[in-house]
Formats: sequence, structure tokens, C-alpha cells
Amino acid sequence: MVQTAPFRASLNFADDKTAPGAFEFPFVKLAANGESLYLSPSDVPMHDLRKETKKPTLEENGFTWVSLPFEGLDEAEGWEDRYSKFTCDYVKGITGAKDVRCINYQIRRRTPGDEDNTNANYDQAQQKVLGMQPVPAVHVDINKERARSRLLAAFDGEHEDAERVAIINVWRPLNGPIMDAPLALCDASTVDPNDMMWTTDQYGGGYFIRHNANMRWMYIHDQMPDEALIFRQFDNTIPYGKAGCVPHTAFFDDARKHLGSPRQSIELRLALVY
Repeated sequence: MVQTAPFRASLNFADDKTAPGAFEFPFVKLAANGESLYLSPSDVPMHDLRKETKKPTLEENGFTWVSLPFEGLDEAEGWEDRYSKFTCDYVKGITGAKDVRCINYQIRRRTPGDEDNTNANYDQAQQKVLGMQPVPAVHVDINKERARSRLLAAFDGEHEDAERVAIINVWRPLNGPIMDAPLALCDASTVDPNDMMWTTDQYGGGYFIRHNANMRWMYIHDQMPDEALIFRQFDNTIPYGKAGCVPHTAFFDDARKHLGSPRQSIELRLALVY
């Protein structure tokens, strides 16, 4: 991918509890020993996808971004199932998958001020930490040990013998332009699998990621509701360190986070069978 001039952003990575600036991440444990997960902030170059001369692809980088208008995102209720079907159909078309189902979706509406209550950028209420609030910690949603069974559950007993299966997330804001807590994605081809820390939580667990200077981070400047980020979280045919999974995180640009409205977003987790 073509290099562009980035700015510096502070992201929270998995680290040792004795590391400078380390703080405990609530409700998440290390699978290896059951101890608490600790994070520490590191500054990374953050590239604006609008300035990239070559668009990232699912095949090479584990993610892409598209213009994908959908009527009804501003409705009070009743649009979620229609949006899920619309998105499943779109992802089926661009990936060539045989079948695509929605595993679940998460709507996040950030509460202003919560980021000041702890070093983890939100208060210690579990529902807010793992549910409503943006997650400012570099992570992958699901670990490979449970990914296949989790995604196949979306098909109600179908496709049990499928040779290739995958999980792809689709994220977009519900308001915009997003200046407050945008989503950053890491080029999956720049991830060292040795930096992926297997963790457990109330949902089963995924990976939190150690900082590595080789990672390349990107986001969409002033992302709008008709723009979607599409990124892979699991594919049983693609190794980690290639395009197999994309670490991601919310982040706060101190110069802009108080501009515009607090972030609202929807993220779909989709199960794919090829």
C-alpha cells in the first residue's frame, strides 16, 4: 500500500502490568494463566484511508471500505433486521460466499465524559465496557479455538461440513461526520501472530494485541453513515499474519474528540460459508 503522511495517535495495547503507564482492563483475563489483562498506551502513525492511492482489500490486507448507502439508519427502531439482510446480501456478493448470516450486531452510543473516569476511557460498569461504549483497546473479537462453532451456530445446523468458513465485521457510524472516537484498523498483513494475546471474557474471548512498530494503522477521516468498513476476524483458510484477522480499536484524537456529536455506530458480525 502506498505510504501517506500520517498523524500520531495513542492506542491502548496489551502489555505487562509492570510496563510504564500500564493499567488493568476490566472483566478480561489472559487465557494462559487467568490473570488480569493489562494495557498501556503507545503512539502509532495513523493513516487516513481517504489519502491512500491504493484501496486496501480483503484479500491482501484483511479489510476494505466502501460507499454503501442504506435508507433508515436514522429511524428510531425496526430497521436493524432489514439492515442485517441488506448487509449480508452485499457481503455475499463481494466475497463469493455460498451463504452469509448475521451472528449478531452491536449498537454503541458513547456517553460523553465516561472516558475521563478510568485509564481505559470509560467507567467500570461492565455493560458499558463490553457493550454500549466504544472499546479503546486493540483487539480481535474472537479466537480461532471457538470461531468455527460460533459462526456455524448462525446456520441452525446447516453447513457443518463446510471446508471454508469465515467471520467478517461490517462497521459504520449512525451519525457523522465521525470526529469523536473513530474506528482504526490494522493492516492484517503487518500483524505478528506472536503479539496476539488469547483472552477470555463473558462472551467467550478473543485476542488483545501487543504493540509492534511494524503494524500499519488506518482510519477514515470524518467517516459518514453511508461509508462502511468491512474487515475479517476469522478465516480458517488464511493464516494470522497474512490477511486472516484485523486488529481494531476506537481511538480519541484529543484535538477533535469534542467536535461534533458523540459517536454512534453499528457493527455487524457476519458468518460466511464458502
